[in-house]
Amino acid sequence: MENRLIENEIFYCEPLMASEENLRQIQKFHVAADTGLGLELYLKKHAVSDEISHEARTYLVKDNSTDEIVGYFSLKTGMVATRRKWSFFHLEIDSLPAVELANFAVNSAYKEAHQGQTGIGSIIFLDFVLPVIKMAADRVGICIVYIFALPYRNLIKYYETLNFRRLSKTQEAFIHRNYKPQYDEGCIFMSRPLYAED
Repeated sequence: MENRLIENEIFYCEPLMASEENLRQIQKFHVAADTGLGLELYLKKHAVSDEISHEARTYLVKDNSTDEIVGYFSLKTGMVATRRKWSFFHLEIDSLPAVELANFAVNSAYKEAHQGQTGIGSIIFLDFVLPVIKMAADRVGICIVYIFALPYRNLIKYYETLNFRRLSKTQEAFIHRNYKPQYDEGCIFMSRPLYAED
């Protein structure tokens, strides 16, 4: 109970490193879609080292009754370039403070065992991801949340239901050329205001 950062009626959220048990539990985490293998491997093989190096923070969302892992998300700081112009032979870029939703996945094993529970991804995003980011925004400036989404039409549409939007082709090309991490090759940059109407 003392490790719970946020909870609602059915789930709660806690930091990955809150207990040794979490490190055992994540080995059972599974993403059924082939496209989600990278998200599964990140949690099992890289999330702990990113925690230790302070490169990202990972949070587990668990079932209030059974303590099963429902899903997870990882956050890291960043910025979003908003405007660029040439001045005296160099490029000036304005930016907004942002947080990257670097990893976000639902546990397929949990979904299979609890088929009556629907809308898990949206619940995690609205009830846990946004509130954790807003906790940080109480202490430092953050006004944008962004992701590099896998380039699948259904996934892009899903993120649009969460108020994420793509940039114009010119802006998107600039972001992809200058800011997209190599491990997100092929992914689509999408962003939303932190305080958008959900």
